[in-house]
Amino acid sequence: MQTELPALANLQEAAATLRQQGSVLVLLVSRSDCAYCREVRLHYLLPLARSEAGRPWLIRELESDQVSSLRQLDGSSVSVKDWLKRMHVNFFPTVLFLDAAMQPVAEPLRGLDQAGFYGAYLEQRLQQAAAAKGR
Repeated sequence: MQTELPALANLQEAAATLRQQGSVLVLLVSRSDCAYCREVRLHYLLPLARSEAGRPWLIRELESDQVSSLRQLDGSSVSVKDWLKRMHVNFFPTVLFLDAAMQPVAEPLRGLDQAGFYGAYLEQRLQQAAAAKGR
């Protein structure tokens, strides 16, 4: 059984795929030592990724402590730390919902809800992102 999501290291490539597919990037920002990140990956995003065909999203993961830089839309390189700061990510896990311009199309989903509502929160953000994409 697959336990990893495809990694994100090149925003240019992701943007091209998003434009081609007309989809939204669902990006798990994680750390390799984060048990909650693993939970979100295994129980929520991997099942979603398996059903990705025909869906309006592209699911990727950025392990923030394993990748040092990202290729930006203009081809330049930016440190992951600086990019996360720009995206207001300071908590793990955080799931971002981004368009091809790497702009948010739904509110980030931060942390993991231990009360059992995470799936509903994720579905709400996916609907919000799909509606924003359709504008």
